[in-house]
Amino acid sequence: MSCSSAAPRRIRLDLAYDGTDFAGYQLQPRRRTVQGTLEAALGQLAGQRAVRVRGASRTDAGAHARAQVVDCALACRLDDASLAHALARLLPSDVRPLAVRSVSERFHAQYDAQSKTYRYRIDRSPYGDPFLARYALHVPQPLDVERLTEALALVPGRRDWSGFADSRCRVRDRVREVLEASWADVGPLEGAFMFRADGFLTHMVRNLVGTLLEIGRGLRPTSSLAAILERRDRTLAAAAAPARGLTLWRVTYPGEAPDDRP
Repeated sequence: MSCSSAAPRRIRLDLAYDGTDFAGYQLQPRRRTVQGTLEAALGQLAGQRAVRVRGASRTDAGAHARAQVVDCALACRLDDASLAHALARLLPSDVRPLAVRSVSERFHAQYDAQSKTYRYRIDRSPYGDPFLARYALHVPQPLDVERLTEALALVPGRRDWSGFADSRCRVRDRVREVLEASWADVGPLEGAFMFRADGFLTHMVRNLVGTLLEIGRGLRPTSSLAAILERRDRTLAAAAAPARGLTLWRVTYPGEAPDDRP
């Protein structure tokens, strides 16, 4: 399947994917990635040897996306709706196009994003729900929601987040503004953390969740989170929560409202 050649236009693609069987979003040699899978499908569709996409966020291996945004230059005569339909037929079942639209050549999925929202899902059932196993962290121990709420109130703000960055993070400027941080009971046996920021560092959300869960379980004081923020010392924080509970929930651009529903 391919579309006839045409002058290139810039395309914005909104995607959802189950990250369980991917080595992450970003292209990696000889490994199955979301970017590589998408680029192969676009190349097949357009008859181009190399199609490069730019993603809004580089999700971890095993992490998911409800609404990842990418853009690319594509030479294809199909209109946006037909392109979305063709992509849905070419892509595997664990990557789905949500929307395809032609945009200005100036559009950049990463640099134009105003905020990103991540959701971290917690399975609170006694023995683990098999239908949540791929998408949530099982935490059967009691969680003190009042302590969680108190700790989460310390998170919003603009600051250096080195204390919650992975040791492999190579970004020099580690200042980010967290706009919202919350916990919600999604059901009687399920909850979710939500974080919205102008950007995130490598494993930042997973490191925050690991520390917050220890606070909620009474394994460390609420004040420990403030100490990590002040001292910017990753060794003071808890181990990162597993990637399977993490979902890129929404990427927001100018003129769009954030969707922070748990």
